[in-house]
Amino acid sequence: MQIGIIGAGKVGTTLGKYTAGHGAHVAGFYSRTESSGRESAEFTGTNYFKTLDSLLEVSDTLFITTTDGEIPKVWDCIAGKNVKGKVICHFSGSLSSDIFSNWERTGAYVCSIHPIYAFSDKFTAYQNLTSAAFAVEGSRTALARMQELFVLLPNQVVEISTREKVKYHAATSIASNQVVGLLSMAVELMKEAGISEISAYGLLKPLVENNVRSVFEKEMQPEGPSGTRQEAGYRGCAQALTGPIERNDIQTVQTHLKHLGRPEWEASYRAVGAVVTELAQKKHPGRSYGTMKQLLESK
Repeated sequence: MQIGIIGAGKVGTTLGKYTAGHGAHVAGFYSRTESSGRESAEFTGTNYFKTLDSLLEVSDTLFITTTDGEIPKVWDCIAGKNVKGKVICHFSGSLSSDIFSNWERTGAYVCSIHPIYAFSDKFTAYQNLTSAAFAVEGSRTALARMQELFVLLPNQVVEISTREKVKYHAATSIASNQVVGLLSMAVELMKEAGISEISAYGLLKPLVENNVRSVFEKEMQPEGPSGTRQEAGYRGCAQALTGPIERNDIQTVQTHLKHLGRPEWEASYRAVGAVVTELAQKKHPGRSYGTMKQLLESK
C-alpha cells in the first residue's frame, strides 16, 4: 500500500505522521497551498508533490483530508483521471462514501474513515491518536484493502452503516460538542449565582468526572460455578443517573425552570430533561414519571 494524502491540514498531517510511524508507506502530500504541503511533508518525513497527477502516479490509496465542502470537488477532479484499482478514502465524520458519485464507473474503490478524536493541533495530535476508535464504511473491496493498514495500527476499527452514518456522527457530536455546550450553560448559571468562573470550573470538575466515570464503569457478573467472574459491560447511563428528575422531585424541577433566565437555557433543560426522564423510567420501572414528563413538555 502506497498512501497519498490530499490536504495538508490537521487531519492529513496527523494521519501521515501516525500511519508512517506505525510502518505504513506514505508517499506524501499534495496541497493547493505549497507552503503547507511542504511543511507537512517535512514533518512526516515524506514528499511534497507539486501536482495531483504526480501524487496519483505513485499512490494506490488516496486519503482526502480536506474540509467537508472540498471533498466532492476533489473527487470530481480525480474521478476524471486514471484511478482504476485505487482506493479513495475521505475522513469526514458527517459524509459517507456516497459522496463519491458514480465511483463504480471509474474503476476505483471508495470508503470513509472517521477517527473518533479531536484533532486539536497539526503537530501534536498524532501523539494520542492510539486511544481513538476508527469508524469505517464503504465498498467491500475498499475496506478489505484497508485491512493492510488497520493491522499495523493499534486502534479499534468499527464498521458502520453507510446509510445511517449521519446518525453515528450526530451521536459523536452530542457526546462531544453538545456536552461542552451544556457545561458552558452550567458555568454561566454558577456565575449568575455569584461564583467566579474559575471557581465554577473547579466545583463542577469532580461532579462531571465522577458522573462520566460512573457511566463507563465496568460491572462484573456474579461468580459462576467455576468461581470466575465475567464482565457484564458498562454500567451505562440509566444506572449512573442521579438528581432531581431521577428522584421524581417535581418541586425542584419546577423551581429550576422558573429561574433559568434565558429561553434557550429553558429549552435545553426541558429537552435534555425529557431524555433524563426516559432514563429514570428505565432505572425505576415501577415508578411513575408521568407528572415529570408533563411538566417538562408543558411549554
